[in-house]
Formats: sequence, structure tokens, C-alpha cells
Amino acid sequence: MTIDTNSLSPVESLLAPVRHSTHPYLTWYSKSGERVELSGRVFDNWVAKSANLLHEEFDLAPGSVVATDMPGHWKSVALALACWHLGAEVRCVAPGTDPGDVDVFITADTQTLTVNGSVEVIAVPLPALAMAFDGPLPVGATDYASEVRSYADSFNHSPIDTAATALHSAAATLDYSQLFAAAASPESAGTALLSTAWPLERILPELVSLWSAGNAVVLVEDGTEISKALLEGERVVTRLDGQS
Repeated sequence: MTIDTNSLSPVESLLAPVRHSTHPYLTWYSKSGERVELSGRVFDNWVAKSANLLHEEFDLAPGSVVATDMPGHWKSVALALACWHLGAEVRCVAPGTDPGDVDVFITADTQTLTVNGSVEVIAVPLPALAMAFDGPLPVGATDYASEVRSYADSFNHSPIDTAATALHSAAATLDYSQLFAAAASPESAGTALLSTAWPLERILPELVSLWSAGNAVVLVEDGTEISKALLEGERVVTRLDGQS
């Protein structure tokens, strides 16, 4: 176990420098035409509220495992960072796949849900302004949109075991030190565009790397036209379009 009680947790180290920033930190474009701009302050608030929800309602703590079949989206990113605030493992699974023995399952599509009855379920509506999940919920499931706003917008972090698993998928497993160690080249810092043509388990390490290097990020849903006007309007200097 590798815990440095004198240092900030990885997520705290990432977000503390932008906690009071009003500059764009994560901007979301959906193929339906939705644009959501989150400043450092606003994104940090979403992560903190989500972490407080996960901790207070689901007792998430170091060693907990959270599975998700969510696509690349600003909400799935905020929830992943919330899990890492708590020292939990994020396990990315394909829709309709039974995640196995996990503590919480987070999904945007309850129609594809495959979990046993002991797993807590959080349903996340993807539209930015949604105040509640649109559609039937499994018995006992928590509606993320209707619950998260009531939680505190600051989080009292604690040191975590940086040798513990942070991100697991069929493709790879990363511990906290691996996930938060690799930063993008500082000389390219500016605004980077990242496409959700990549799966969530690949998007998350890229985002951590870009943010660690001081980049703002424009996250574009796969299928959205990446026009010259978009690139110029967002002042994009680096493009990661999800091509292998």
C-alpha cells in the first residue's frame, strides 16, 4: 500500500488549481447540437457533489468497485473523477454486460441493465438540463439528476492508496499512480479537442493527461461535425479525433 499522508489525493491535485477558475475547463458538444461549457469551478462542483452523493448514499470508499457502461460524456467523466476522489475503482463494461460483483453500477440506459439484485444502480440522464431521468427506473435505482444537486459543492478529500486499481476494462488496468502520472507535453498546452469515437476507458486517461498539462478540453460526441468554425471558436490547438 502506497499512501502519502502529506500529499493531496490525485483528483485533488488535479482540480485544486482550477477550483476558482471561471475559464472553460471542459466543453461538451453533442451530435444533437447541445453545447455545454463547464468552467474549472463548475466542473469541480459537479465532481464534488457526485463524490458526496457516492460517499453518503452508497458508502463508497477505498476498495469499492463502481462499474459503468456509460458512453464518453461530461457526466461520465465527472462521475469517474468523483469515484477517484473516494479511492474507488472504475470498471468500464460494454452495455448489456453483467459487471459481476461490484458495489455500484452507473448507467445512462436502464434498458440494457444486467446486474444482480444486490448491486446499487444509479441512472444518469445525458441531456445537460435534465432534472430527472426520462424513463422507467429499476426498483430501488437512484436518479442521479434529481439527487446530485442537493449535495455539497465541496469535498473533504483524504489520502488514498495510489497503488490501488483506479481504472479497469477489458483492454487494460491502471492504478492511481499510472493514471495520474502521464501528462501531455506541456509545450502543447492550450485547448485540446477529444472525440468520443474512443471508448470511455480510453478517453479518461487522455483527459487526465491533458488536464495535468494545463489544457482545457473540448469533448465532442462521436458523429458531431467538427467544423472549422468549431475549431476556431474554441481556439483548438490539439486534435485527438479518436482515430486509432
